Amino acid sequence: MLAAATGHGIFNSDTVGLVFTWLILLPGIATGLVVVAIVSARGDKMADEQVRGRWGRKRSTPDA
Repeated sequence: MLAAATGHGIFNSDTVGLVFTWLILLPGIATGLVVVAIVSARGDKMADEQVRGRWGRKRSTPDA
């Protein structure tokens, strides 16, 4: 008999949905979040470097 017609085949809709979710969707979301975190960290670092001399402490030599 046809296994796909009865819904008990290996490629039924549940399996396709699970494969899509675990192998495509979740890794894609995780990769996107990592990229956003890296871009955000680089932007914060550049902003800190621009402001460092303006509001940051100025290093002075200790009086000895």
